Amino acid sequence: MKSLENKLLINKNVLLIEDDEVHQMLLQLMLQGQGAQVSVQPDKDQALTMITQKPFDLILMDTRLGKVNALSFTQILRAKMPVDIPIIGMSSVDLQGRGIYSGLDEVLIRPVEYSHLIKAIRKLGGRMKKLV
Repeated sequence: MKSLENKLLINKNVLLIEDDEVHQMLLQLMLQGQGAQVSVQPDKDQALTMITQKPFDLILMDTRLGKVNALSFTQILRAKMPVDIPIIGMSSVDLQGRGIYSGLDEVLIRPVEYSHLIKAIRKLGGRMKKLV
């Protein structure tokens, strides 16, 4: 087991916006393995409410929540956030070159590989409000 010093998300609150239960479980295990306190929300409207009620250090979100447009939702999410929280999007299709992920800090292709998640967290670590 990794020592606490090697975990990237100790004392970090992460919001996981994901509607697929299998992905919820896997991503939650990955994030908790890095020391995160994870709140899972499958509904975009409830997720918007949560970010105004609880401080989060990182948001990991599925870019396809039902028929929700990822670009529009990200813009709404950013407008509701009290601070500039890093957002990592997850998609099964790489459309980044088409500008669809405007507002996301990183995009991971599904299925999310643990090493890619860790790399994205390391890259955004300096932007999280409470540094380890």
